[in-house]
Amino acid sequence: MRIAGKTDKGYKRPDNQDRYIAGKLANGTAFGFVADGMGGANGGSVASSHLCRILEECLFQQNDNMAMDSEKTVLDAIDSACSEIYHMSKSDSKLSGMGTTISGVTVKDNLCTVYNIGDSRVYILRSGVLNLITEDHSVVHQLYLQGAITEEEMATHPQKNLITRAVGVRYDVDTDVSEIHLLPGDRILCASDGLTNFVSSSVMAQIMSDDDFYNIPSALIEKALENNATDNITAVVLEY
Repeated sequence: MRIAGKTDKGYKRPDNQDRYIAGKLANGTAFGFVADGMGGANGGSVASSHLCRILEECLFQQNDNMAMDSEKTVLDAIDSACSEIYHMSKSDSKLSGMGTTISGVTVKDNLCTVYNIGDSRVYILRSGVLNLITEDHSVVHQLYLQGAITEEEMATHPQKNLITRAVGVRYDVDTDVSEIHLLPGDRILCASDGLTNFVSSSVMAQIMSDDDFYNIPSALIEKALENNATDNITAVVLEY
């Protein structure tokens, strides 16, 4: 398993509210997660950092546990972080309304478990074809599912950046979970919307197919910056 990740604040934002964690445990479980914070002067950074710290700590507490239940570990960590972020936002007016997305994977043997809250995304590249695995929790996606707008209209809709689910906005949150059985050579991309809003799927697929695996996150970010990305940009890539 190869893993690479990078984040960049971009040209327009004064700070970076994106965070990511990625690595491999001694028990053979690999992981990669991207969190995109929101709310308050620095609330987004607090929320995404807090979530990633708790998630990483919980994963490494299971470092040597060969019988580790990855899904339970991740969901318990998200639930704990959600409650803590919510109570922090209620006790400090400067953090009011803060929250964060989370999207990512754990991989053990050939089983990839995918987790998603919000509009950060997980894709799989297989045989040169890039497919979206997660479903955005956003206003525009709901409108699209209802047939109120087209897929093309989603990209320019005035409510494009409004999400319907996030960690910490309420005291609890539902996490979407799915599974993929990986094939040798499969590549997984976990990305914040600062990437996916400014780089097309076809271009991401080309970059994800690059032989220089460890340069892929940098190349994805560079392409988003070339396209005048106005948001923080984060990419984590794993190869089975």
